[in-house]
Amino acid sequence: MRLPKRDLIATALVAAAVALYLLWLLDATLPGMSNIRVTGLAILALGFAASASAVVPGFAQLVHGNKTYLAATTLLGLVAFAGGLAMVLWASSAGLGVLVATMAVLWAIATIHHLRLSKGQSEPTTQIAVAPREHHLSNR
Repeated sequence: MRLPKRDLIATALVAAAVALYLLWLLDATLPGMSNIRVTGLAILALGFAASASAVVPGFAQLVHGNKTYLAATTLLGLVAFAGGLAMVLWASSAGLGVLVATMAVLWAIATIHHLRLSKGQSEPTTQIAVAPREHHLSNR
């Protein structure tokens, strides 16, 4: 099974964010990114872009879908926000680590969720669907 196009974009963006973080950890940052706030803001921007590409297109489905998924990802989003805020306000390396870790966890959860949804729905993916299937969203 192939990933939907929106998840491929999100995967590339999260991978770039993780790469920036690893470079920062190894003291091998890109030119101009040796400051934790500069690196952190770039990582935040990549995380927002990943979220916008993977979540925003299906937001109506998200709100009316699995409530446990919505609650868990919202909580993780708040943890990422707190990490990002600590990184910006206090130049916290722990905050940056929390931000990157929760971003990676959110990406994994969202990607798995989208793969499960695509088994039962005809969402646009990188491959052509043979025949659309009916799917009824259930509130859990």
